[in-house]
Amino acid sequence: MARLDGKQIVVIVGQKNYNEEEFNFLVSKFEDEGADVCIASNTLEKALGRLDGYASPDFTIEEINPEEFDAAVIVGGYGAKVYLWDDANTHGALEKFKQAGKVVAAISTAPAVLANAGALREKNATTYPDYNALLILEEQGANLIHDHVITDGNVITASHTRFKEKFAEAIIDKLKG
Repeated sequence: MARLDGKQIVVIVGQKNYNEEEFNFLVSKFEDEGADVCIASNTLEKALGRLDGYASPDFTIEEINPEEFDAAVIVGGYGAKVYLWDDANTHGALEKFKQAGKVVAAISTAPAVLANAGALREKNATTYPDYNALLILEEQGANLIHDHVITDGNVITASHTRFKEKFAEAIIDKLKG
């Protein structure tokens, strides 16, 4: 039996320029562990990666029902900054995950999405060392820690694509209890 049998994870990507390396690794890892993985983006159109890949969303971010999932994982890249950092639908979905006590996780530039959604207030967190991302975390009340992967309760953040394996393991460990 895989470690995540019966677990449902929604992976959220920006509509364009999401980080394919993070996305491909995380989806593959979660599925290898037995999780059911769904993809959400701003629209139902193919979400385009920053290089040449794409993801086919199962539904829009606005349609996410946190009651159907154990975790929401946000992929980084420039697409997170442009399409998710200030997106009210994404913030609303993440607030529902937080209220339901579900796992929320973000890598690279995506922790700024969690911060803007209010999910990092008084939480230890990290982010990619982008000036604006760092500023958002601090302004939104996160306890910014310059480390690779940080877990604080049901919130998991990672600072860079290089740490995608450790990030994935932190999510898996949290979900398997």
